[in-house]
Amino acid sequence: MNGTVLTTRSLLAAALLGVALSAQALVEVRFIEPDKFADIGENKSERDRTLSQLEAYMRGQADKRLPASQHLLIEVLDVNLAGEVEPRGRSMERIRIVKDISWPTMELHFVLSEGDKVLREGKVHLSDMNYLSGSVMHSSGEPLRYEKQLLEDWFKKEFSGGAGKR
Repeated sequence: MNGTVLTTRSLLAAALLGVALSAQALVEVRFIEPDKFADIGENKSERDRTLSQLEAYMRGQADKRLPASQHLLIEVLDVNLAGEVEPRGRSMERIRIVKDISWPTMELHFVLSEGDKVLREGKVHLSDMNYLSGSVMHSSGEPLRYEKQLLEDWFKKEFSGGAGKR
């Protein structure tokens, strides 16, 4: 009897987990030749962290706006982070300085599909020349806040209009 109860509970837990996982749209993010990106950080650990944070943010944005039945493939073709890294201070430590002339840009190719049907596809160049004077919804201490705002604005524009789930 204990084996039956345990098996039933295991099956129930697996079914609930499956339902929870299936409630999210399938999102695939690919970074195409990131070594050639204009600016994703100064060293390997910065670059890896930047790509990881961008991927997680894109997945979260897609999950907010797309039904579970849809698949979104995003190929990131280029990234240029806001600001420029410059030496500062007595030790000439390299820090990122944001200026009006160094706005964030990204180039993406995306395919939104459902089953075998392509719903939307395109190549977009995202940029915000007014990123310092616009309203950024992310806190001042948040990493990649300007890039996240750029992505959030694009997701709102591209994937709202009835297709979203919230």
